[in-house]
Amino acid sequence: MIYANKNDITYTGGCEIIVKQPGQAPKTIFLKKNEKLVVKDKKAAIVYTDVVSDIRIDGIELTAKKKNFSEIEIKQEALQNIQSFSIGDVLQQLPGQYIQPFDNAKFKNIVFRTASGASITSSSTSLSGDEAGNKAFGVQVMVNDIALSNNENMQSYNSAYGSPFGIGFTTTAGKSGTLTPAQPNFGVDLREIPTENIESIEVIQGIPDAKYGDLTSGLIKVTTFAKRSPLRLDASIREGTYQLGLTRGFSLKNDQALNVSADYMNSIVDPRTSLVGYDRFSSNILWGINTSNIKNKLSFAFSQNTSNGKKDPDDLQGIVLSSKNKSFSLSNNFKYVFKGNKKIFRSIGADMGLSYATQLTERKYFLNQGARPYGNAMENSVYYAPYTPPSYENMTYVDGKPINVYLNASADGVYATSKKWVHSYSAGFNFRYGDNLGKGKYGTAGQFSTIASAGGTANGVRDYNYQDNVLATTQYAFYVQDNIFKRLNNKHGIRANLGLRYDIQNGKSTLSPRVNTSYQMGDLTLRAGVGLTSKAPSLNQLYTGPRYFDMLLGDYRIPGYYTVGIMQTVVTPGDNVDLKPSKSWKTEFGIDYRLPFATINLTGYYNKLFDGFSTISVAKMMDKAKVEITAVGTDVPTFEIVGKDTFYYLQNRITNGYESTDKGLELMVSFKKIEALNLITGFNASYVKTKSKKNEGIPTIAALPIPDPAFQYGLYNDAYSNANMARASFSFDYHLPSSGLIIGLRTDHFLIDERITSGRSIYPIGYIDPQLNTVMIPEGERSDQKYQTLFRKASEESLSGLGKKTLHNVHLRVTKDFLSGFRISIYVNNVFNLKAYNEYGTLYTNFSPASFGANISYKF
Repeated sequence: MIYANKNDITYTGGCEIIVKQPGQAPKTIFLKKNEKLVVKDKKAAIVYTDVVSDIRIDGIELTAKKKNFSEIEIKQEALQNIQSFSIGDVLQQLPGQYIQPFDNAKFKNIVFRTASGASITSSSTSLSGDEAGNKAFGVQVMVNDIALSNNENMQSYNSAYGSPFGIGFTTTAGKSGTLTPAQPNFGVDLREIPTENIESIEVIQGIPDAKYGDLTSGLIKVTTFAKRSPLRLDASIREGTYQLGLTRGFSLKNDQALNVSADYMNSIVDPRTSLVGYDRFSSNILWGINTSNIKNKLSFAFSQNTSNGKKDPDDLQGIVLSSKNKSFSLSNNFKYVFKGNKKIFRSIGADMGLSYATQLTERKYFLNQGARPYGNAMENSVYYAPYTPPSYENMTYVDGKPINVYLNASADGVYATSKKWVHSYSAGFNFRYGDNLGKGKYGTAGQFSTIASAGGTANGVRDYNYQDNVLATTQYAFYVQDNIFKRLNNKHGIRANLGLRYDIQNGKSTLSPRVNTSYQMGDLTLRAGVGLTSKAPSLNQLYTGPRYFDMLLGDYRIPGYYTVGIMQTVVTPGDNVDLKPSKSWKTEFGIDYRLPFATINLTGYYNKLFDGFSTISVAKMMDKAKVEITAVGTDVPTFEIVGKDTFYYLQNRITNGYESTDKGLELMVSFKKIEALNLITGFNASYVKTKSKKNEGIPTIAALPIPDPAFQYGLYNDAYSNANMARASFSFDYHLPSSGLIIGLRTDHFLIDERITSGRSIYPIGYIDPQLNTVMIPEGERSDQKYQTLFRKASEESLSGLGKKTLHNVHLRVTKDFLSGFRISIYVNNVFNLKAYNEYGTLYTNFSPASFGANISYKF
């Protein structure tokens, strides 16, 4: 409560004042910029002051803004520039991003500064594969400087055999849409972070300070607030999705504040059938204190989300998927500022976070394929195999309980030299701990694989308990940072952020230097930076469980008497505990120039990712048992092992076998407001070229086109791909502060989107002999006829994408704020109902179709 002690009180920005005078009802007054409020009764109390609405302020930020180096900040009204149900929607306004087709039933992640992504002709825009997977996995999300982690997510049923970036669980319910829950190895699911009490979002696509680790692609920093604010109710609706939210801030004694927020979202892909849906509930309590020497934010959050599929009555054998997640998190940010200016460190601080979640994924479908044998041995053996029922409901469960601990402790100081070089320095320590205490993978008989006939094989999967078999991962890091600034004459200035970080990630060490520099010459600023970052493998990549190779040696049945299957199982270790962190060298340069009417930011970059995660095939051989069967009448047959044969097969293994380069340009232009038209204009564009392949020395292994006793497998150069992408976007916002009105148009321009995949070569680069020895062939001998049985049919280089065509899309936003407390926003994506086909007539799935959405909020 602020008591008036003089008659004239001047405010410099639009704000809402509630004045309480003795014997009178509270009075609410809205002051425009620089308007004066006269309080004649000196006993009157100003009980509440706050900005009534960002939309009524002249200096509102409607677009994302570039900061000192490669940071881009989104705050205030720019958070609502796109109808946002989560921060995944907010980030669509960054350079290189676009307003995506709306679908909350599929998990949302993001990649920065790369042309990697989903196939543009696929029916799904979810990012998958080694290219996009490594890039999405390398994005770190932090809320109030507490790292959010998906490294402990193990909700995958076949990780021992599949790609590290394959989709673990997915299903399509007829024409009702695709359901894809949150995935391991792909980073944080951005759908899980609502925007209710977010103050700002900062995105660093370039080189972050040394404080930040466990990333290779980029950093998303979310800041929430704890301050007094009115009760605000929000409601949004769009395409079968509705969202309800509330937030309230309380002012407490002694510079303390409490913020409470809750949010519920329900999303159905096709409301006509309600077969595929996603719902989310989240709540947060944030307490803060802000004094001259103590700053603290304590937060408790609970969230629950469900990805739910229902059986289509017209598809009796369709897959039904359900995923239920509950998470609890407790975090605290503490900073203590020492009094006096002569201390080495002016402040000390600690950021601590603890999160625990329960995750249960269930997949079920009806099978009517007759009784089939399946493997269930846990060690090398030949045995009688069990059979599935002739028809049954096949069910697979994955029960995970990930736990994560994060700690950052630091000390900060400021020192100015006699020549006015200002050093803002810090030193700190990071600690991360991750584990999974879940029951793991389990299910019905033969839930993972069955074998149709004798002689058949399968990569079998057994029940696998995470709590008993998965070891916790730890990461330690020490860092020092010195941010230097020097103001020179003639409005010139030098800025340099110098950092050094030492990581120990699961026992593997990395030394990461990081440098950002800039030189300002009046309106012109030149920037350059270079740095190394690293990302530790996830638990799901490290601990896949043993690999089981099942071979059916015989299947003997007499209806009504017996059903006997003779199975042989070979077990090989499946864990990948020797995986190293992936790493990325990031280099960028930039030019910023302030014109009288605009600010231009141009950034070029070159990123080199190496030791990325991928899958390779490993040649294996086993002693296949020869069995002799003894059958007497209708008695159950017995068997005896009488010999063995050599049998060869391939198994997948996760390794540090991927590398890629991304080089490109980003342009951001922020025009000054045209006062006569009340128009704010922005423009951004990006071009990036990505080349990706397996690491050198990791060839592709393939079976021989023609059998040859001298060679068991051929080795061939792995295919590589080159992708090129160029996108641009304009924003036009008509802003009338006095009326509380914004009319905005955003355009998306898809200029280049193409992928070139190398053709398959004829000639081998080596082979694997029957003893599984690897023999490389000298380059000059690879076409020699003595290797002709290794020659394979060549394939041409393939090209996919937009071709020579460009596509353009336009989206509309209208927001009106009323002094009564109501605020209404209308969103129309693809307002002109443009069609998305490339020159080949193929649907371009990155193109958002026409859709309508609305948001209404009310402040009490």
